[in-house]
Amino acid sequence: MPLTIRSATPTDLDTLTAIEGAAFAPEDRFARRNLRRMLASRSAWIGIAESGDMAAGAAILLFRKGARTARLYSIASDPGFAGQGVGAALMSACVAEAARRGCDRLRLEVRASNGRALALYERSGFSLLKEKKAYYADGESALILERDLKARPI
Repeated sequence: MPLTIRSATPTDLDTLTAIEGAAFAPEDRFARRNLRRMLASRSAWIGIAESGDMAAGAAILLFRKGARTARLYSIASDPGFAGQGVGAALMSACVAEAARRGCDRLRLEVRASNGRALALYERSGFSLLKEKKAYYADGESALILERDLKARPI
């Protein structure tokens, strides 16, 4: 079944909480209250990937007023949809939304050990900016990646 991506609404809070819970370890999940706040914020965009009537994944973009760089804060697919292009579809939607809002760069942080995410980001045109040692609470480093939206259009 084909995937569709739509903007999340406050009624999607339970769905987003479930996706976060299925995709991330407890220490890496967004708290429900944070998701609620982002759903109401104009400086955030949350996209939900759907396959039929089932949520397959979600992505969260954050924007700062006047900034030309958007931050991909979270991208997750439900494990039941692994390998079905959910991440790539969400990434395309994020790139389009960032460009639509006038951004020329998209930046993210990722655990250095997250090979699956790193492969998606590489395929999506991201490159390494720097490493932040001991960034996560468990001491793991984060890799800071960026994609130039003007150099590689949507």
